[in-house]
Amino acid sequence: MSIVYAQNTDFRKAGTMVADHTNTQADALATRAQNHATLVSALHKGRHADAFDAERRSLELSLERMLYDRVANAPVPFDGECGIEAVLAKIAELWQGCAQEWSDGHLVGLVAKRAVGGTTVNVSISVGAGGQLVCTAGPTLRIAELKDALDEFDRAIHVAASRLGCDYALAAEGYNPYASSPLDVSLVPCTKWTLLSAQLSQTGRYARDAMRCSYATQISLDYGNERDAITAYRTAVALTPLFMFLTDNVRSFRGCDARRCPRMVRATIWQEVDPARCGIVPGTFDEDFSFERYVSWLEGLLPVLYSDGSGTTISTGKRTLAEFMEGQVLTQRDALQFYDIAFPFVRLGSRIELLQADALHPRLAMGYAAFVKGLFCNGLALDATRDLIGIVSEDDVQEAIRELRLRGWDALVYGQRTGELVDKLIRIARSGLEDIGERRMLGELATLWEVRMVPRDAFVQQEIKARRGW
Repeated sequence: MSIVYAQNTDFRKAGTMVADHTNTQADALATRAQNHATLVSALHKGRHADAFDAERRSLELSLERMLYDRVANAPVPFDGECGIEAVLAKIAELWQGCAQEWSDGHLVGLVAKRAVGGTTVNVSISVGAGGQLVCTAGPTLRIAELKDALDEFDRAIHVAASRLGCDYALAAEGYNPYASSPLDVSLVPCTKWTLLSAQLSQTGRYARDAMRCSYATQISLDYGNERDAITAYRTAVALTPLFMFLTDNVRSFRGCDARRCPRMVRATIWQEVDPARCGIVPGTFDEDFSFERYVSWLEGLLPVLYSDGSGTTISTGKRTLAEFMEGQVLTQRDALQFYDIAFPFVRLGSRIELLQADALHPRLAMGYAAFVKGLFCNGLALDATRDLIGIVSEDDVQEAIRELRLRGWDALVYGQRTGELVDKLIRIARSGLEDIGERRMLGELATLWEVRMVPRDAFVQQEIKARRGW
């Protein structure tokens, strides 16, 4: 009897263990489902989600630029008595009351409201992995306010550098022209950049170039309900090859001169950072593409890192986002944080983010912002743009990129010559802008396109003239 009793006791223990394991699994799946709902909910809470029309679609501009020393003719490092962190500290003194963002004991960002042009605009400064100085302005309905905010940032940089006794300037190019190798550029000493660099360096041959040497002009758009968001999102993805080509602003890639520098360098390196999280989100042009499908794609990625409410950054290891979400309940702040782990052509989050334009001189950046506004912030113009492009697939978008990289203005894009298609888009954008000043801003960049040039061509011309002694 004692033997039988002992066996029964073991069975009861085993049954308890199985039950506990089942309950643990059930709890994990329930937490994951709750977090999935939170991620989807974050998209539904985009700007103007309840009452929306295209004319009320505001914009946010982020421009990444290099801070360089005119005397040393070299980029300014992050640390040191006169480094980027010291410049930020001086700006914090100028912008009294601004919020300061710290990471691992380093000042890496400022957030402020600045009075410009008779109104108040949000302006933030952050530092990228390779020391990119990023100014983000908006959201606002008026591009003039974005320009005023960017001017305010530039003045602050100038004053801060002067108080440090330095002669610094800001340069806008798509790739660091001083770097013969991405390893020439040091990572900003923050845990998140160290973790991200270690992970991405295993997945793509240009990960270091993208993180340390790449500079972008990013436009973010408000959206309304899910249907509006998906319509605008698809259109933005379809236009991405043209945005890449038309803003191409790289004169040197890993030390080569402008004449030998290939087209669309920045676009190339960002496509090969990590195939899983870059490029086109699978199913973008399917009829049933939705917030749910975007989130499901996102959950299959490795988040790499997670920052908690106290600002502490930890590694998430080799767990996918879906697996990580089984361990804790996410807040809305967490949800928005995880949208930033992906780098597709166009990203969803609190706004629709167009990521693929090269860094441009502020004058041309305003022209690009006006171009985007004209196409997306007027209902009739957006419809005309969609009709012009027609029905496209993921393969069509990739083929457009290959064509533009190979043939430039002579490429066939969605069945039309590049120049003819761009001319039509310029006309649509102009019709979508009611403000004369915004049309003038568009003209600053469109004038270049109309003579079949992109920003990088100015570098080529300068180099040819220098070589010929003109």
